[in-house]
Amino acid sequence: MRLSHPATDGTDGSTTGLGLGVALGGGGMKGWAHLGVISVLDRLGLRPSVIAGCSAGALIGAYYAYGYSMEEMRRFMREQRTSSLFALRLDGLGLLGTDGFRAYLQQHLGDCTFEDLKVPFYVITTDLETGREVVLSRGSLVDAVLASSAMPGIFAPVEIDGRLLIDGGLCNNVPVSALVNHGARYTVGVRLHRDVNSLDAPSLRKLPQARGDQPVSLAMWTERLARSIRRQNGHLPNGFEVMSRVMEIVVSQIERYRLQAYPPDVLIEPEVSHVNVLSFSEEKEDIFACGVQAAEAHEAVLRQIALRLGAVAAS
Repeated sequence: MRLSHPATDGTDGSTTGLGLGVALGGGGMKGWAHLGVISVLDRLGLRPSVIAGCSAGALIGAYYAYGYSMEEMRRFMREQRTSSLFALRLDGLGLLGTDGFRAYLQQHLGDCTFEDLKVPFYVITTDLETGREVVLSRGSLVDAVLASSAMPGIFAPVEIDGRLLIDGGLCNNVPVSALVNHGARYTVGVRLHRDVNSLDAPSLRKLPQARGDQPVSLAMWTERLARSIRRQNGHLPNGFEVMSRVMEIVVSQIERYRLQAYPPDVLIEPEVSHVNVLSFSEEKEDIFACGVQAAEAHEAVLRQIALRLGAVAAS
């Protein structure tokens, strides 16, 4: 925990007063844990002054920045059926179409732009052509969330301002850097993926481990992954399971390096390794509870931040 650093605006080093910044990481269906974390922050009187989100974190962050209450966001969670948001597409741009997801976002966010939001909000995406991180903070909120969630090969890229944008997790899945660069005094990061060497899920056999500190390439991981993970009946997992696990491997490695460069004051890691990124199951209440439990484990530190920011923490 770091509670002594001044915040800067990322340009001239001057201190700012944006208070608490919250970075919500990507993770597909795991993202409902963010609501559990936010519910604890709300209970402690911690209202983020700035939010940054990636993929699933961009969706939850958008709802929060728009001004929805916790009760409303939980209602959205209960009512939304994941399987109804996506459909197979045959145009070669991606395996799943996002027309249903776009309609769902427009239902709750309408034509809202970043400029309309009640809380400053930054969405992380990746430029497909250059591979560089693109931080969105202007224009259509729906387009930004769709772009940040565009997992390569699964969803089609989203064109914004002449750039083809895809999942921000390939660059910065828990975007604490965006909070620091935009003046947050204290930062909370919510990470939904576990380190590669600790990945484990009940539905998959134990993943291959690297030896010592020897790096493992993506190609090697993919090949060994396909050989080692099996369903209980002995067959290889389906393509969605393999794709989502490979994405977890890649993203978790990138997360580790980015979090070393920009460590948050509090890093909250809900135990959601049992939830597949592309799961269409409806275990959302359990995922929500995982977020609550993970945030409550840091309650003492969060209360310190609340006191330093002058928040009135609930007993």
